[in-house]
Amino acid sequence: MPRPPDRMGAISSALQDLESALRSLVDENTVLKNQLQRIVEQAGQLFNGHMPRGRLARVSKGRDGGPRKRGRAFKFTDDQAADFRKQVEGGKSAASLAKELKVSLPTMYNTLKRAGWSGRGQRGRGRPPRPARARDGAPRKRGRAFKFTEDQAADFRKQVEDGKSAASLAKDLRVSLPTMYNTLKRAGWKGRK
Repeated sequence: MPRPPDRMGAISSALQDLESALRSLVDENTVLKNQLQRIVEQAGQLFNGHMPRGRLARVSKGRDGGPRKRGRAFKFTDDQAADFRKQVEGGKSAASLAKELKVSLPTMYNTLKRAGWSGRGQRGRGRPPRPARARDGAPRKRGRAFKFTEDQAADFRKQVEDGKSAASLAKDLRVSLPTMYNTLKRAGWKGRK
């Protein structure tokens, strides 16, 4: 006669599996509770003015109340930066100072700005602003120099007004048509009537 299956053994085994699963959940819950408690303590220290240690320390403020500096430490101290600023405001160029100290120009500019230097935008050396070169009352030209002089441009305008095409003139002078049109406009040419 076959032996009936042991139901109590199966139930006992299932209960042991359930107990082991519950124990692992309790352990995991304890770990999470401890982590949460540490986070709450660090947040409380942060709001109470205490300096936390570890990862939350990165949130802290610098000495002046602004965010703490990130990245590499400054190459020069604040006293050195103030001395460099005096030298530059006294007439020495930032480029020559950077070359003398064997640092890059951006490093020198950042050091000077950290010392309160406002830069050349306000003519930091105390020089008055340069006046614009007057050319028929127009402001100074920026960019590449003109290909032709004012006299040449006036001569080209006369030729075009006498009937020569701007395209043939450009071809003869081996310049692009836009260059020729810009030269003619500079000479006061208004276009075909």
